[in-house]
Amino acid sequence: MAVKRKAIEDPDLNLTPIMNLVTILIPFLIMAAQFVQLSVIDSTLPAIGPPTEVEPPKPDDKPPLQLSLALKGDGIVVLGADQIIYPDGAPEVAEGEKRPPTLPCKSGGVCTNVEDYDWDSLQQKLNLIKDEYPDDENVILVPASDTQYEIIVRAMDIAREDAEAGTGDGPRTLFPFVVVAGGAM
Repeated sequence: MAVKRKAIEDPDLNLTPIMNLVTILIPFLIMAAQFVQLSVIDSTLPAIGPPTEVEPPKPDDKPPLQLSLALKGDGIVVLGADQIIYPDGAPEVAEGEKRPPTLPCKSGGVCTNVEDYDWDSLQQKLNLIKDEYPDDENVILVPASDTQYEIIVRAMDIAREDAEAGTGDGPRTLFPFVVVAGGAM
């Protein structure tokens, strides 16, 4: 006995709901795209390679400034400008003890967030250094391995320019070429 098979008809697909969804999503995605902003911070990485020969400084020249900012958990250490920051001499450190930060945290202990660092004092110190070395434009940031990204960015911004000390033309440029180095002290 032969079995008759019924022919199954393919129903027409109703694409109206999907088209409505796409019609709503496209303008929404286009509007949301304008809220995404990318920012780039120009910085220089340390050079890798053999050391280059440098002319010895003339006796009447000032020694070159090798300004470094060590971002540590207990504050910021300004290196390379002790003669400017401490005109009477750097504070003595007992043997076996580590050097205290130049700019300790506002809380006096460990800095827990960005606002605990003394950014105003850092800005003042960098202005003093720039007054003494007006032609130098480099600063090296040495963050600790656990330093938050926001702290590094704030230090970069403060080292680059001082908005309050600027002239009518704009903010005062301090050290626009920031190098981020690895290995905290």
